Amino acid sequence: MTAHAPTRFEVLGGVGLLALIACAKMEPPPGAPADPLPPQVVAIRPDSLVVPPNFDGSAEFIFDEVISEGSSPNQGLGTGDLERLIILSPSDEVPKVSWKRNRITVRPKEGWQPNRIYRIELRPGVVDLRRNRSDSTVVITLSTGAPAPEHRLDGRVLDWTRGQPAVGALVQAELLPDRLAYRVATDSNGAFSLAPIPNGEYVVKGVLDQNRDMRPDPRELYDTVRVAVGETSVGEVWAFPHDTVGPRIENVAVRDSTTATITFTQFLDPVQR
Repeated sequence: MTAHAPTRFEVLGGVGLLALIACAKMEPPPGAPADPLPPQVVAIRPDSLVVPPNFDGSAEFIFDEVISEGSSPNQGLGTGDLERLIILSPSDEVPKVSWKRNRITVRPKEGWQPNRIYRIELRPGVVDLRRNRSDSTVVITLSTGAPAPEHRLDGRVLDWTRGQPAVGALVQAELLPDRLAYRVATDSNGAFSLAPIPNGEYVVKGVLDQNRDMRPDPRELYDTVRVAVGETSVGEVWAFPHDTVGPRIENVAVRDSTTATITFTQFLDPVQR
């Protein structure tokens, strides 16, 4: 599959969260002409929105040149430079990500499960040997027997404590009743578009992914929204701290004989009565 068949795979603009550092062992040849262009995906395997029979291989992103492996190895911990650029869902495990000179290969740690729709996203941040950085997102949609998906979810995540868009936040959409989780990251405006995914009822969680592992952590700020079958708009998800301790009075400033300003230790719900 080549980049001349854009209907076969999806390329989206986006803002990367991590630029890879070129591997010290891989350098451009001496005297080579300057190359200001970033590496481009020219093919994917298998093709998107197909059902490969008895597929047991790896999904592949193929580039037009040799790319850098990065300085942090990919050891299945989610801390490798290339591992941080891959979002494979639905899966709760860190996928197996490998560098193959001009290819990145991906497969679930637990193997491909039958009758599922997999979404393998390569985020911006891949660099070549001259440290040119890609700024595009490429998505492979792989079916292991389930019907081809045509649904999408759009919305925005905001940081409650700062009152501003949450850049690079984790969005996890759990398909009910099995709670299969599809994930994506927000852009520079806190917006996200998760597609294509199966139609159904979802519980969408917006998380301020402080450790950048694309997994929810109980200590991270979040909130959830329930989305009915057939709905595509998630709306705004305000991520805020969750704990079991209610707001406490921190200070009382008396302004006059009838007015006082009370300051609490936490933000209050603006819609409460």
